Amino acid sequence: MDIFDIARLAGVSRKTVQRVLNDSDQVRAETRERILKIMEENQYQPNVSARRLVKKKTHTIGLFIIQDPGKDRIYSDDLFYSVVIGAVINACSIRGYKVLVTMTELDDPTPVLKLYREKSIDAGIIISWSNVQGIVDEILSAGFLVGVFDQNNVTHRTSRVPMPQLQNEQGALEATNHFIGLGHEAIGIITGDEDNPAALERLHGFQKAVEAAGIPLKSEYIYKGRFMEQSGSDAVRHWMEKDALPSAILCSNDHIAFGALKALREAGLEVPGDVSLIGFDNILLTEYTSPALTTMSVPRVEMAVALVEQLIYRIEGTPYEKMSPFQATLVTRDSCRERKA
Repeated sequence: MDIFDIARLAGVSRKTVQRVLNDSDQVRAETRERILKIMEENQYQPNVSARRLVKKKTHTIGLFIIQDPGKDRIYSDDLFYSVVIGAVINACSIRGYKVLVTMTELDDPTPVLKLYREKSIDAGIIISWSNVQGIVDEILSAGFLVGVFDQNNVTHRTSRVPMPQLQNEQGALEATNHFIGLGHEAIGIITGDEDNPAALERLHGFQKAVEAAGIPLKSEYIYKGRFMEQSGSDAVRHWMEKDALPSAILCSNDHIAFGALKALREAGLEVPGDVSLIGFDNILLTEYTSPALTTMSVPRVEMAVALVEQLIYRIEGTPYEKMSPFQATLVTRDSCRERKA
């Protein structure tokens, strides 16, 4: 038996049982007696440390790495989230909080819920490349605090779940305008996964910039790919086979740009001499490609710190303001040049 079983048998919430364990005067006498009777009948003995934690915060935040077996492993081959993980740990440390990291599969939230139920953490942060709405719903229904780093990991955004909001559309619009300012008109885009809102938002930003500049929007310049290196290679080969290679290509993330850069080099084309490239995210390797990649820098550290602050405000019951949206900024390197006359 645990506190959840007692609450279910008594027909009350977990918090009500906790108040009884804590001798709180916020529980009606008849409710208290009913709960105590159920505890006695079931020989329930509350753990001493658990009772201590009912009265005191753990000052620990859980960092949940939710993996999908069909996608990249965040802990072994991811270049985006490594910065986020470090920023979360550092921000928590500055505020006097520890971080408890746990990894689990998308279809098994048990380890995550166990940490909450054992009162090992005060709140949690989810990072994943997958839709984690089901796990978020389970955490919320149990009355716990959780934040999500990536807005694209949930189907339903709610104020109950703090998460940074990145203005993907505006970022893609700025990148496309950079090409336009360099005189390019044959501008293409390689999109990310169609079921990912960020991919659609970046496509919309690209389309808005092209239309606002009065440049004909050609469907053949839109290659529907995925957020992976192979899509960059496939797109370049596709365009070359159709004799429709754009003079400038916006890649929906840096991995796509790496694939495009490799395929262009294999075809004997130069970047930026023949084709200009812009990526999105500004992961570490973009500084070391040849040429160094111009990209839209996502403020991952600032987003992680803001998320930690939002959770701690809620844990401690401190008044807080809603997070402002975050904007990616253009980092100009060597992969773009003015269009050839």
